[in-house]
Amino acid sequence: MSFGLSAHRCLGAPLARPEASIALPALFGRFPNMRLAIDDPTQLGTVNSFISNGHATLPVHLA
Repeated sequence: MSFGLSAHRCLGAPLARPEASIALPALFGRFPNMRLAIDDPTQLGTVNSFISNGHATLPVHLA
């Protein structure tokens, strides 16, 4: 995750980092066999934005 640098840093970064350090291990612990629901990760595409990078959706199988 990126929160920017200098004057353009994210004001929520100090809260987001500890939230992620708790939420992600809990998610992966609850669903240890979680995997992508698509065969080709290049099908995900990207968000069409000049402000952020990433994916609009991330389809997964939780089983």
